[in-house]
Amino acid sequence: MKSWKKLIIGGLAIVAASMSLTGCGNKSSEPTKTSDGKTIVNYWTFTAIHTKYWKEAAKLWNKEHPKQQIKLKTTVLPFANENEKLTTALQGGTGAPDMVDVEIGQAATQLKEKNPPYLSLNKEIKPYKNELIQTRLDNYKKDGKYYGLDYHVGTFVTYYNTELLKKAGVDYKNIKTWDDFTKAGKQVKAKTGKYMTTFSPNANFQWYAMISQQHADLFNKSLTKPDVNNAAAVRSLQMAQDWIYKDKIARKSPGAPGQDNDQYFAFMNKGNVASITMPAWYMSRMVTYMPKLKGKIALAPMPVFKKGDRTSADGGGTATMVTNQVPKESQELVKKFVVFGKANKQMAIKQWTMLGFDPIRKDVWNSPELRSKNKYTDYFGTNIFDTLVQLQNQTGHVTTTNKNSPVINDYLLRYTIPNVIGKGKPSAKTSLNEAQKALLKKFKSEN
Repeated sequence: MKSWKKLIIGGLAIVAASMSLTGCGNKSSEPTKTSDGKTIVNYWTFTAIHTKYWKEAAKLWNKEHPKQQIKLKTTVLPFANENEKLTTALQGGTGAPDMVDVEIGQAATQLKEKNPPYLSLNKEIKPYKNELIQTRLDNYKKDGKYYGLDYHVGTFVTYYNTELLKKAGVDYKNIKTWDDFTKAGKQVKAKTGKYMTTFSPNANFQWYAMISQQHADLFNKSLTKPDVNNAAAVRSLQMAQDWIYKDKIARKSPGAPGQDNDQYFAFMNKGNVASITMPAWYMSRMVTYMPKLKGKIALAPMPVFKKGDRTSADGGGTATMVTNQVPKESQELVKKFVVFGKANKQMAIKQWTMLGFDPIRKDVWNSPELRSKNKYTDYFGTNIFDTLVQLQNQTGHVTTTNKNSPVINDYLLRYTIPNVIGKGKPSAKTSLNEAQKALLKKFKSEN
């Protein structure tokens, strides 16, 4: 894959860059202090609720740091627009915010550069490190340096529609393995005509979680070559294909991307499916977009293929990062603030109470605030974190931050998943063998 920096080439791109940054501001001409001495911190995000979270963080920071006051200025941009403007600004060396939300896939692309356009947060993270869940730190790590902190762990669970399962005579608590799951699905289909689950033809969330729970990856152990046709990858993708085309207990999820879109929300809200396997952050989607399922959804560990497999994984993610365009006099303050905003205990609790996410600080999972009544306990019941605590040491993930991760991800999303899941052919083994050969060639040509 060509370097992301090469996306902007020549004089025309420079002109376009300057035009696209109109209104974003040039760091050299912007004041760094307010009239009352507060440090101005500019923040971009693609999710409006994140601005409310960071305003809370700024309020708490100012309360605890009276001599280091900040004034947070927030900008919300559409996802694609933010990525475009950020890439342009980072390449051009001007116009970037001080701190920015970067989706995990975009972070992988940007961090593969020899000199990432972000500042290391190692020093600031150190006092909190023992309390943070390491796998979420590793997603934004390069050459021993941590460049971002996530909003959540993204603990995978299987969400069961207990009302639909009851009609079929199925108790989700008895589903321990994927074989159990398949048998239950056949019973659900026979008794209700509904589907046990869905699987996306245009996203990788479920499949990657199933690979990870088998302690497998899409790279070899040294992370130097692809290993996309390993037994775990084949096993899980073939099972999904069989669910749809052989067993008839699943259907392709409607809409895109994946199962995180309005079309899918409407489909599930009607009670058309008995389960979905997604990260804990999907609770917020259900509460917001699937009101008819309130009181009907139970969270449970993922079924496993065999004894010894993990009963969860972690998935998705958005990190807050500090760009290298922060004025020098503000750098230390902004870095401290970003880490404080994610790793401070009170803010970690707000990752749940404000955002509905499973916090990146493991010690807060047993806090009473995470069991207090709120819109999530009203919807799912009071035992949400009783389930999640069981899974705290059961998560892992396929490698997504290697410099070649975007190469693998792009190929599998462009060819493999649309064929195996979208079209039903060829078999997972055949398609992944083809992918392995193609990716080996790509690795050689791009390295």
